[in-house]
Amino acid sequence: MLRRIGVLGDVHAEDRRLAAALEWIHGRSVDAVICTGDVADGPGSVDLCCHLLEQAGVATVRGNHDRWLLSDRVRHIPDAHHLHEIGDAARDFLERLPSTLRFDTAAGSLLLCHGVSENDMRKVWPGTKRMPVERSPELDDLLAENETRIVVNGHMHYRVLVDFPEALLVNAGTLAARHRPGISVLDLEQGVAVAHEFTGDRVGPQVAEHPIAPARGRRVWRDTQEFDGTWTPVALYGATRE
Repeated sequence: MLRRIGVLGDVHAEDRRLAAALEWIHGRSVDAVICTGDVADGPGSVDLCCHLLEQAGVATVRGNHDRWLLSDRVRHIPDAHHLHEIGDAARDFLERLPSTLRFDTAAGSLLLCHGVSENDMRKVWPGTKRMPVERSPELDDLLAENETRIVVNGHMHYRVLVDFPEALLVNAGTLAARHRPGISVLDLEQGVAVAHEFTGDRVGPQVAEHPIAPARGRRVWRDTQEFDGTWTPVALYGATRE
């Protein structure tokens, strides 16, 4: 039964930030650390990131960049790694990553995935003036089953909470420099999500805290088909940003 969970978003080979995040969270009395994958494709070492995640026992799922690397596809993207460049240990680690993981928590069942469920390319976004709506039939199916209370995903690189009547979607963001890297802690006993941002390669002070349960003024969506593009993001940043 997990009560406090450290949440890491997409890693993208940011080995120094990953090492700093794991060192920082080690002293935060968490029951588990989870990660939304995309270990590959970034400025640092995939080998070192895999070693750090495995050594720390971080529950990690496979992202689309990890899938692409293992098949040596889509290697034209910036900072792409190639399969022949990584060691056997890293390759074995990435090959063993599941697409989803489930956990029993103090708030109910938690699903960890990269996109949504098995679809590692799926985005979810209720829509704002600057970013269009992204709906998800996979998430709608989960909501209809009414068995999953928290979904933690990545892929969009934007740390937000999206509220539904009986469930909460938490986007874990990323460690990548161009997307305001950060780390979050879900305290399910206290009922809050707490966020920290990086200052360089160091974890900085707390920048945001939101109730896990919908608070006054937060939009609660029936499902993603109700998304209408008028959302005010519940952002896990120092200031709300789109």
